[in-house]
Amino acid sequence: MRTLKFLIFVTFCTGCHLSAQEIQLQAPALSGKDAKLYYFTGAKVDSLVSVVDGSGKAILSIPGKDYRGMATLVVPGSGGIELVAAEPVVSVQSSASQLNTETVSFPSSKENSFLKHIFTSQSRYMQQQSWLQAGSQLFDAGSPFLTQLQPELDKVNASMQALDKEISSSSLYAARYYRLADFMNRLFDTEQKRDSERAALIRREMEESLDIASLYRSGQLWSSVLNFYISLFNHTAGTDKQQQYVASVQRTLQRLPAPYYEAFLAGCITETERFGWREAQDGILAAVHPQFAPSIRSLQRAIGAYRAKNSKEMPAIVGLDNTNETYTRTLVAFYDSDCSSCVNEMFRLVVAYPQLKEKGIRVVSVAADTDKKKYEKGIKDFLWTDKLCDFRGFEGENFSNYNVVGSPSFYLLDKDNKLEGMYFAVSDVEEAIKN
Repeated sequence: MRTLKFLIFVTFCTGCHLSAQEIQLQAPALSGKDAKLYYFTGAKVDSLVSVVDGSGKAILSIPGKDYRGMATLVVPGSGGIELVAAEPVVSVQSSASQLNTETVSFPSSKENSFLKHIFTSQSRYMQQQSWLQAGSQLFDAGSPFLTQLQPELDKVNASMQALDKEISSSSLYAARYYRLADFMNRLFDTEQKRDSERAALIRREMEESLDIASLYRSGQLWSSVLNFYISLFNHTAGTDKQQQYVASVQRTLQRLPAPYYEAFLAGCITETERFGWREAQDGILAAVHPQFAPSIRSLQRAIGAYRAKNSKEMPAIVGLDNTNETYTRTLVAFYDSDCSSCVNEMFRLVVAYPQLKEKGIRVVSVAADTDKKKYEKGIKDFLWTDKLCDFRGFEGENFSNYNVVGSPSFYLLDKDNKLEGMYFAVSDVEEAIKN
């Protein structure tokens, strides 16, 4: 499975071309069809859609002026191509009924031309090198054929060195993307061979110099690098592999500004989930600043779960008004009006409320409703003041911040907003308070 994933990646790299902020498709044979553009920020994928008009034209514009990274242009049923947005405008032209690297051209694109030049030249040089090296093994040491092969091999090696220098000196995104692809290839090779010495070099490169900003918009390459990076520790580190991974992630995060910090953090947490590395996940999240407010939902839930599990200060409830009253504790009740068990437990909460209020406990209800009329009908019998709903369901900010995965859920917080306990029934809340 891991080898298959890498082969898909290689195919992706060797077939890609470049694009721009505004993609101008000219494909008469595709008139009347939808053209879809996908572009990337970390693990997030955004999309644009435009209909190819009667003359075969479609324009798709990526918002803003600063996108420099991979994109994918697809016409459903008619193929697609990989792109990179790095120029103000790129024209994509095709006279065929199918979009692929053979049928598409990119007039006047330095980025496209350079990337094609890199991969075409590299492929040719590697084939020549392979043939010449294989040929040299077919003859005895004194054979006159070897004297002819060696100069040719030297020429190929010199050409490869010249190409490397050309790539290193270029400021184009195509060159940056190639260097990232080269890092991925070295990472994969090191992980497969379980080479601890090379793993140390890969780790240093990740922590100190890898171009995360360009990786952030590289599409599939982003998730591939993060996946194989954690696997590198799994295969080359010792019994303390999770601790080593945490240390490496933290060193890398220290050099990352927004938005790369959040995306890299979220990506690493996702990988710890996949590997079942709970110790590593807790170690990474332990270093996150208490005031850090992520926008990525999966990261919000991971931080919420960590804080709840470790009795950390819980996030402030969004939309909750300040009060002059003094409370000993706060009970946050998450529910959904479409859930019969939720309705029953909220009725029990109404019954228990006078005793809770007498004990100085503030009750805050947060609904997962998306229907305003149903929500307002449901709260008419609630006796407490603080009733909230943002009508975004379980994707709402409070549900995400508290990592609520099922309802009803009751969170009992102390006066410092630290979690005392999480419960699924009002009777359990009452028992906890009594004890």
